[in-house]
Amino acid sequence: MAFDRDVDFEDAYPVSTYLDLDSGEVMWVYENDDDAFADGGVPAEDNRTARERVTSYPDRFLEIPGLEHSEHHDLLQEFLYSGWTDDPDQHARAVHAYSGSIGRWKRSVDDDAINSFYEYVERRTLELAEAHLREHGVEPEWI
Repeated sequence: MAFDRDVDFEDAYPVSTYLDLDSGEVMWVYENDDDAFADGGVPAEDNRTARERVTSYPDRFLEIPGLEHSEHHDLLQEFLYSGWTDDPDQHARAVHAYSGSIGRWKRSVDDDAINSFYEYVERRTLELAEAHLREHGVEPEWI
């Protein structure tokens, strides 16, 4: 969730996510304590405490970036040319349906294309997340 979110559309308030390298916990830390409660129901004091922990022990926490909206479009474009279907007509329809809007694309293609896209995004997001973690010396252990 932390890695694949669309930060431009899903983050209503400035928020960062961190992996606690000691416990494995993922923490959502809002810049503004009042936003924490308004957006996530997190008491302001809890958010303040989390933010202070991250600030006080920066080597203990790894920031987990979300994806920018443009990166979600990049994933769709990768998907379209990924060999997700052997049907040349279905492939052509899916390619021609994309005109810069992911939502419009989903309304213009069949359920098989949409489901295949979601599977592709899930797989690629996991690969990107694992690469980010390894880049920072963390070997992922999924539970």
